[in-house]
Order: sequence, then structure tokens, then C-alpha cells
Amino acid sequence: MKGKTVFEITVCCFVLLVSIQARAIVLDFQDNVAVPPGFYGLAYYTYYNAPDLKDDRGHNVKTESGRNLDLTLQQLALRPLYYGKAGNALWAVNAIVPIGRLEARNFTSGRKQSSNGIGDIMFGPAIFLFQEEKSQTALSFWEFVSVPTGPFSKSRARQYGTNYGLGYWYLQHQLAFASSFYDKSPFSYDMNINYYQKFNGNHQKPADSMEVEAILGYGITPAARVGICGNYYWDMKRGEDINGYDVLRKKAFSAGPSIAYSTEKWGLNFRWVKDFDVENTTKGDYIFLRFSYAF
Repeated sequence: MKGKTVFEITVCCFVLLVSIQARAIVLDFQDNVAVPPGFYGLAYYTYYNAPDLKDDRGHNVKTESGRNLDLTLQQLALRPLYYGKAGNALWAVNAIVPIGRLEARNFTSGRKQSSNGIGDIMFGPAIFLFQEEKSQTALSFWEFVSVPTGPFSKSRARQYGTNYGLGYWYLQHQLAFASSFYDKSPFSYDMNINYYQKFNGNHQKPADSMEVEAILGYGITPAARVGICGNYYWDMKRGEDINGYDVLRKKAFSAGPSIAYSTEKWGLNFRWVKDFDVENTTKGDYIFLRFSYAF
């Protein structure tokens, strides 16, 4: 686009990177299995530290003052979830309410800025398309609607500052699969395929994105499980930011170990995830904690 410097075009990727990182509801062991009808509550804590922003050649992108991005995210997400049955069909409804704080350096001034509060709320239904109880195999479809309820400042966005909210709506279409391979197997496998359909808002034109995430687990005891997870996310095309500049296509591959302890009533999961291969987005480390309870 005419008149735009390389720095300006590269820097725009930061404006939309939070669409995934600030709202990550991480896939955990046996998340996608069919469970008995009833009410469930989940709480997710996320800490993300990303000192660097990378371009498409793996080089660091710094602020105009020569400082690193130094992004940190702390977030608690509350997720009420209800499963019900209509005939033989299992269905679910849920909502996700994130509360957090995002901090990073402003690209133009180099000063630290923070944005905090209740983020963009998500909600939606789900339907189980296939279930096999013996191997705990299930295939389900989930639809999430993300509402731009989080804090978003147009003036801050125009200066490439920090916003915890996105300022636009999006739909997350999710196909979810789970299996324990065979009866009484110590192994479990979960996978999600996500398509993020984003809508223009606040003069932004965000690009649609795809994501594939999976986790392989091994049951040490009936309650304790360990495993490894992986996640690959990519934009399908370039977008356009609030100033009309191109937003370069992002991609990121992340992986790490996970452990869990669960009973019939409650469960606790811990995960550490590292960004390994990224383009036009941040590179750092995640810590995830999840608590689940069956009422």
C-alpha cells in the first residue's frame, strides 16, 4: 500500500495478535468426551510472557525507541457449561467470561501500557455427532460467538497501543474429536479444528484464521495423567488495521507438557507451552491452570 513503511506494515500484526492469545481456552485431556447430562463449572488461569515480536523472517521487531515488545498477559476465564439430552442426542451450551490484564510497550512511544477488565465474552451451543461409550470416542461440533465487550480504545489502537478487547465480532466454528483408542486403554487423544470467521469492526478488517490443536495423554493411575500438547495457528490472508495498513499473515506453532489429576467430581490441570515457530506475532511461554467441577 502506497506510503507505508516496512516498519509500519510489520508492526500492525500486533494489533490483532490478541485475538487468540488473550482468549485461549486451552484443549486438555479428554475435554471432548461425552459426559453425563448436568451442570459443570470450569475456571482457566493463563499467564503469558512474550518479550519478542517476530517478523516473517524470524527477526525481532522493536518499538520506534528500540525496545522489545515485553508483552505479558494474566487472565482468569470462567466457563459455566451445561450438557443435556434430546432423545439420544447429547447437546451442550456454555459461556466464557475472561477477566484479565494485558501489558505491552506502545510501538510509537516505547512506554509500557496496560489494558484490563472483563474481556470479550463468548457463548454458544454444541451437538455431539457421534458417540461410542466403550472406547470413549466422540465427535462433536461447537459454535462460539465472541462479543466485543472488552476494553477497546480507538485512539490507542491508532497509536499501536495495548487493547485487551478486540473491537470486533467473530465466530469460532469448532470440530472436536476424542478417543481412548480402545477399552480401558491408558492412552487418550483429543483434537480440535477451529475456523475463526471474523467480521469488520471499528475500521478493522481482520483476516479469517485456522487452528489445529491436539493433546495425547497417558494415564499413570485412574486419576493421574501426563502427556504432550501441540497447537498450530495461521491466518488465511492479510488483514487491515484501524489505520488502513496491511496486517501481515500470522502463524504460530506451540507445544509443551501437561499433567492432570481428576476425580468424578473435580479435576486440576497444569500445562507449560512454548512458542517454537512463529511469524508476524509474539514468541514466548504460556502457563495454564484449569480447575473443573461437576455439580
